[in-house]
Amino acid sequence: MILVSGAAGKTGRAVIEALAARGAAARAFVHRKEQAMSVLALGAAEAVVGDMQNEADAQKAMAGATAVYHICPNVHPNETGIGEIAIRAAQQNNVSRFIYHSVLHPQVEAMPHHWQKMRVEEQLFTSDLAFTILQPAAYMQNLRGSWDSIMEEGIYRVPYPPSTRLNMVDLRDAAEAAAVVLTTPGYEYATYELAGPENLSQT
Repeated sequence: MILVSGAAGKTGRAVIEALAARGAAARAFVHRKEQAMSVLALGAAEAVVGDMQNEADAQKAMAGATAVYHICPNVHPNETGIGEIAIRAAQQNNVSRFIYHSVLHPQVEAMPHHWQKMRVEEQLFTSDLAFTILQPAAYMQNLRGSWDSIMEEGIYRVPYPPSTRLNMVDLRDAAEAAAVVLTTPGYEYATYELAGPENLSQT
């Protein structure tokens, strides 16, 4: 059984679908009861409702799991603490492989949500878990959040100079990479950057 935490978010849902396409049994760890039905409909074999910040809930979610794909809620202020709980629960439940959903360039201290992911990576380095770290670039699908204003005003607003070139990755490709790592041996003790083929301009 493969546990996917943060399974109700866009990344978790995509990973559930990618695992189901491979015939892999996935247990979805979600925060609210109403989210359980939606992840089961995507192909999850089981759904566990709980709080990742609660040690007992994390233990319950990981019981019997052979592998974990740990996704913390986006920009969570306590990602380091949540990561510590997840790693400890995985160790206590003898999880064979722990895959952590990090971010491209987690070492950027000026971005606190990146910096916290680096701290979780460091916890994995000193653990006794067989771990893999995936560092995806920004998702192409994030552009959908600006689509209405682009269509209505013809303007794509970004919080950085328009000359900035960014790398992006398709969410489905990142999820497929996660499914491969979760179901195929040989990716342990490694970090993989998930990125598109080129850096894209914003104009």
